[in-house]
Amino acid sequence: MYIQLLRVRWILAAVLLLAGGGALALHGGDTARAEATRGLAVARPVLVATVAPAARPTSAYTGVVAARTDSGLGFRVGGKIVERRVDPGDRVVRGDALLVLDVEDFELQLRAARNRLRAAESQLRQAQDDERRYRLLVASGAAAQRTSELASTSLRVAQAEAAAARAEASQIENRRDYSTLRADGDGVITEVVVEPGQVVSEGQIVARLAHDGAREAVIDIPETQLARAASRARAFAFGNSERLVDAALRELSAAADPVTRTFRARYVLADDGASFPIGSTVTVRLASDAASELLRVPIGALHDPGDGVGVWRIEADRRVRFAPLRVVELAQEYATVASGVAAGDSVVALGAHLLHDGDLVRPVDDDAGEPVDR
Repeated sequence: MYIQLLRVRWILAAVLLLAGGGALALHGGDTARAEATRGLAVARPVLVATVAPAARPTSAYTGVVAARTDSGLGFRVGGKIVERRVDPGDRVVRGDALLVLDVEDFELQLRAARNRLRAAESQLRQAQDDERRYRLLVASGAAAQRTSELASTSLRVAQAEAAAARAEASQIENRRDYSTLRADGDGVITEVVVEPGQVVSEGQIVARLAHDGAREAVIDIPETQLARAASRARAFAFGNSERLVDAALRELSAAADPVTRTFRARYVLADDGASFPIGSTVTVRLASDAASELLRVPIGALHDPGDGVGVWRIEADRRVRFAPLRVVELAQEYATVASGVAAGDSVVALGAHLLHDGDLVRPVDDDAGEPVDR
């Protein structure tokens, strides 16, 4: 509705300008020469607009809150789950038990490994005794040197076998300990995807842990807005748009999603996390750093005499002066410009092509339409 009213106003102003021009033409000849003789000038009626700061261009994207560090937890061994000790939303500290596997098979393997270790250690003690005895016999001349060398070789073999058995027993003991999945840090459990009785494989993700610390907003940015992804950003939680926090870009995907053609971005939120629960909805607003320097003028105010675009700026004496400027963006009704004019300046909004530098003008809503001295 506002745009329609504005268009109507401009149309009426154009009609008035044409009428004013026609009236001047009808009064041409003797009247114009008479006014020129008297040294008087008629102010041309124009529609005036005030230069205003351009609205800061912003883009808002909705995403979810995630932890800066989010761990997918899995067992280092496979087996059957017999106990589940946590649920999503539970707070845990480093070392807390989360899930437990059946350890019966590990206990059997460990018992067998320890028996092999005891046997290897017995053989080692026997080899040590034999090596010592043959060494004494060789020293006394009761046995050949070859016999002592064979005993030394047997001792080294027994030592290696004992070391291997010891390592095997230690490894199986570790695997038994791995049957209890423990939290690797302080945080909140966000997901548990298994139940007791389920058989899982080694390395399979069974739970997720959101670590304490910084919170991030995860959003998807279209490829047309990538240039603004690193600009200043502000974020707010769902239902709390009045409380904005700073957000800094930490990570931007190098490849677009093949379906949505968007890029995944992660912004670190300048908040302790209390206002942004994990998984909650968050909105990130991206703003242009240069927006504060941009201005807005009506499209009809633009004029290009051949050497560059500009506007007719109305000076204090009601005469117009051409002000070159740089157009940044064109919209349906307004143009965003930079330099050449300042906020608050009055410019001719319609009929710019009819004016010349130094022409005297009068706003269409101004009653002071009498000629004034040059």
